Amino acid sequence: MWADNETEVDLLGFDFLVDTLFVALTEPRLLPLTVGLLGDWGSGKSSLMRITRQELLKIRDDEESPSRYVCVQFSPWQYEDYDDVKVALMTAVLDAVGARTDGDQQEQVSRLRRFAQGLGRWGRRGGRVAVSAAQTAAPFAIQAMDPSMDPQVLDVTKAAVNATASEVNKLLEDPKVKEVALGNGTAEAITDAGRFRTEFAKVITTLEDVDAVVVFIDDLDRCLSETVVDTFEAIRLFLNTPKTAYVLAANQAVVESAIDSRYPQLRRPDGTGIGADYLEKMLQLKVAIPPLSAPEADTYVNLLLAELHLDNEQFGKVLDETRRRREAGNLQVAFNIGVAGAVLGDVPPDLVRDLNWAASIIEVLGGGLRGNPRQLKRFLNNLLLKHRSAQRRKITLDLPVLAKLMVLEEQHFSDFQRLFDWQLTSPGSIPELGAAESITRAVSTTTESETDEDTSPPEEGKTADESSSARRSPTSNRRRRAAKQPQVAEEVRAWADKPHVRAWLRLEPPLGEVDLRAYFTYSRDKLAFGVAVTRLPPHLQELLTRVQTEVAGLRRHACDEIAKLPDDERVQLVEALVEILTRRPGGPAFIAALELAERAPDTLSAICDALMRIPPQAVPRGQAGNAVLRLPADNPTVSALLDRWESSDTSGLKGVISAAREAQQRSGRR
Repeated sequence: MWADNETEVDLLGFDFLVDTLFVALTEPRLLPLTVGLLGDWGSGKSSLMRITRQELLKIRDDEESPSRYVCVQFSPWQYEDYDDVKVALMTAVLDAVGARTDGDQQEQVSRLRRFAQGLGRWGRRGGRVAVSAAQTAAPFAIQAMDPSMDPQVLDVTKAAVNATASEVNKLLEDPKVKEVALGNGTAEAITDAGRFRTEFAKVITTLEDVDAVVVFIDDLDRCLSETVVDTFEAIRLFLNTPKTAYVLAANQAVVESAIDSRYPQLRRPDGTGIGADYLEKMLQLKVAIPPLSAPEADTYVNLLLAELHLDNEQFGKVLDETRRRREAGNLQVAFNIGVAGAVLGDVPPDLVRDLNWAASIIEVLGGGLRGNPRQLKRFLNNLLLKHRSAQRRKITLDLPVLAKLMVLEEQHFSDFQRLFDWQLTSPGSIPELGAAESITRAVSTTTESETDEDTSPPEEGKTADESSSARRSPTSNRRRRAAKQPQVAEEVRAWADKPHVRAWLRLEPPLGEVDLRAYFTYSRDKLAFGVAVTRLPPHLQELLTRVQTEVAGLRRHACDEIAKLPDDERVQLVEALVEILTRRPGGPAFIAALELAERAPDTLSAICDALMRIPPQAVPRGQAGNAVLRLPADNPTVSALLDRWESSDTSGLKGVISAAREAQQRSGRR
């Protein structure tokens, strides 16, 4: 398996992005420079910064000399809970610079450090004021809550508060700072940001063997809004001087939202914040990391698998060949089983097996995970973890079968849940799954035969156009398909007719005759709780939150936005909403699901499926009537759902549905 950390080995083909960063950071005329390295969570930002940093450290006058670039790594997320982030960032930069100084330069760096410590002391002074106020106010507050408190008890309480405050004040005391004297006398203390920046610039510019100080700031999009702004402010006020560059890795939308939250009073009349404008002023250059294309995702997964089965020498040859092929562009798969055979000659059997099953699922998997490297790696880790866990218990799980099931589990959990529900009633293979596969095969065969018919000679007495038109008639095609498809339950047909399920059913290997019970054993955690919400990208998580608001106008506006999403994103969001709905039927997801089904009709089937799985006793009575008002009564799935609720033994629910249906009939609304 693979560690979920940044790496110095480029498996993603990001050489062109490394080159972009490298050229910008080594161009003196661009300094000082602040670069935004922008991409989604897990897109490879940390690895890209690490590879770029290694390239900069190679630039030196000779093998014995240090690099001409001072590189600083900093994560504000690691400091926000226990330190002032501005002070931590300034100290990290000064420590790195101090390591390259001597004599008077070191004394100047010491003065700069004292100023930074002073910033921290100002925060401690504020804390001491707060503690002092608490000492005074706490006894009065206690007495106000209980005026009858015995005076002796109150005295004991005062003593306890004062003792606690005394200990806290010790922690907030300013550290002792030694005076540092220069050769010609004691230096004047640095007391403001302008003076600090001037002195800092003097130190940097006098480092003749340093071309630039480059600070790599990671994890900014994990931080609280105050930390995000403090990081930018530290760069702007104190550290933005000649011969410096800052690379900030972040998700742009998350950082913009954090800035908007920090300055809510600056929102415009239309509700938009200043986050985008703020970033435009702070970032002189933006380097965007694109999601992996299908061939890039295929290459990445294949390289990960090759890394498992090849020794260092073999893997080195594979990487060299992959880089050579990528130079021609990333529109083709740069490494697969064919390339492995050309490079290695004899390919290890285990690698052949893994590359074969990976080839069958990567198109669907890469699209469902939106070309995100971290999610692809985590999928593979989860796959191998389940497989090895089963081996430890002497349970045989076929990797291609397990991989195919996990694709459905990861991307379309409600459909995976439906498959599991069918398995619960089957002692071996799942008849419904076999029927669904037969439908898919019949459709594929019919489509191929229709294509063949289109190339046949025209019928006697008709022109070629007339004959072709008749053959391509939608009505005749539907009749032909219906005649050739096997007779199966409507529920199974509706499940198999979903485009993403149809694509999944076509993946190798077929599972209709496979006993999947052992495979489901290793998915119990997700069947119980689900993972769809945590898998959403940030902008869909934000939309999912808004669609569940109690403010009707905002909720309906969010429904309209969801209806306009690309198909794959809308499917992801509906999956997450359905997961929440089935776990918490009485929550805000219930009315959100009904309004979404009304405003985005293509979501109706998935939402009704989820509602059918909810026990009638758990359906919220106060909202159940909305299902009658909002869902199309002439839809068979809706009718079946309302019939289920109305015929249930849950009297309150039965009465609500009956009354709403009668009112609807009287009004003639539908």
